[in-house]
Amino acid sequence: MLTFLQILRKLKHENIIQMLDSFESPQVFCGELFEILEDDQCLPEDEVQKIAKQLVSALHYLHSNRIIHRDMKPQNILICVRGVVKLCDFGFARAVSHNTVVLRTHKGTVIVVTIILSKTFKY
Repeated sequence: MLTFLQILRKLKHENIIQMLDSFESPQVFCGELFEILEDDQCLPEDEVQKIAKQLVSALHYLHSNRIIHRDMKPQNILICVRGVVKLCDFGFARAVSHNTVVLRTHKGTVIVVTIILSKTFKY
């Protein structure tokens, strides 16, 4: 099984964060979508469309390379300079084979998974 570092090194897409090296910097080049939503409460529809388009592109690229992210949430979506979106935090990511039908482990942030499941299944 590939580790998340191996997965990140393999991926090359404009809307997926690329690991080149690690360093500490007081400068912030990107901000979390979560922080933006927390500050502004909502975004204009045209901004939402731009973000969604880039996320769909990133997910299409991942899935085309048989990789699933498994923890997509606003905290793992960065908005960078000129509005470029970067999907990050591949700690739960998994490369799957052509034979994989169902994953048997549950991953993802509990609150996000709970919200998705509550909207999916009627009680």
